[in-house]
Amino acid sequence: MSPTIYYILMLLSAYLIGCISSAKLLAKTFKSLNVYRVGTGHPDTENIFNNVSKSLGILTGLIDMGKIYILLWLSKLILELPYFGWGDSTIFKLLLFVGLSSILGHCFPITHKFIGGRGMFSYIGIILFFAPTPMLVIAILAAFIVIKYHQIRFAKFMIILLPPILNLIPIMNKTNYSTRFIWEMFLAAVIIGILNFLVSKRKGEF
Repeated sequence: MSPTIYYILMLLSAYLIGCISSAKLLAKTFKSLNVYRVGTGHPDTENIFNNVSKSLGILTGLIDMGKIYILLWLSKLILELPYFGWGDSTIFKLLLFVGLSSILGHCFPITHKFIGGRGMFSYIGIILFFAPTPMLVIAILAAFIVIKYHQIRFAKFMIILLPPILNLIPIMNKTNYSTRFIWEMFLAAVIIGILNFLVSKRKGEF
């Protein structure tokens, strides 16, 4: 098969991995609960944290982050194989689509009638892979805003939109990404923000 076919299969695999809901599995395993019938009905970290168990919510978030981070790391190892013959700039772009495909699966899983979570912690996993320093800075600021002003929704959109922009600051751009790729990351962030909005709107939160 051609490298393109293998990459398409990689995208499909990323989507299916995203469909695996850690919130659903943990709620069922540890609390014998159907997460779709608890709280907001979202199979995501926030619902587990607020309506099931704080410790289980933290574990859910860590798994969502770790799952997509490991997925991107393994995908990078595969795409760097000589068989594909793609350069670093192309590989980073392809990895961005792998991450988006996984979040699409998280937000709209085919395994549960396309009813999924918001994908916030999965997105954090993507940014930690591409831009760990900006993500850490924004995460600290977002945590301060939530604790001080209780502006959870505003903090969410800070986390989605600001880390790619911080990469425009040379001291933050540890991997020396091109300006074009940084704006491509920002575009991906906008897409993820839209997915987050659609999931919330479906639940009547807007």
